Amino acid sequence: MASTRATVPEPPPHPPSQPAAVVSCHGGCGATTLARLLPAREVQRDGLGVGNVPLVLVARGTAYGLLWATKGVAMAHQYIERGWLTTPPVLALVADSTLREPATVRARVRLIEDRLQAVVRLPYVPDWRDTDDPLSLPAPKSLAGPVQQLRAAIATNAPTVPMEVPV
Repeated sequence: MASTRATVPEPPPHPPSQPAAVVSCHGGCGATTLARLLPAREVQRDGLGVGNVPLVLVARGTAYGLLWATKGVAMAHQYIERGWLTTPPVLALVADSTLREPATVRARVRLIEDRLQAVVRLPYVPDWRDTDDPLSLPAPKSLAGPVQQLRAAIATNAPTVPMEVPV
């Protein structure tokens, strides 16, 4: 008689190590584009346990985005307490327009910034709204400084010994 126990499939092989793990706090915030731009590995919200690999939380600069970013920061600190994450995350805050950030966003950032390695504000890129592949277009000059700031924050948290990001 055949066993009724399900066999557990082998996990997929680990991809090559990346300098950081990027997670979307909510849909449509630009995490995939940012992961490709850095480069970094994109992980799901339930996969924050990346050990000593720097973690970048990505959210839009809206009240909704900061609601989810706040939840992401809280979850990251739970992972730190359990030893599944070694350092506080970096928050990449993506502007949703050319207008000034709403007061709600600025207030919520102030509430969580002491629980973050850094907060990096990325500018709104209008040309990215009407293309299938944002990185196929030349990056605007306004993006260079914030991307460099984000890379520097990641480098501050980078492990001295390469470690594969868990799947």
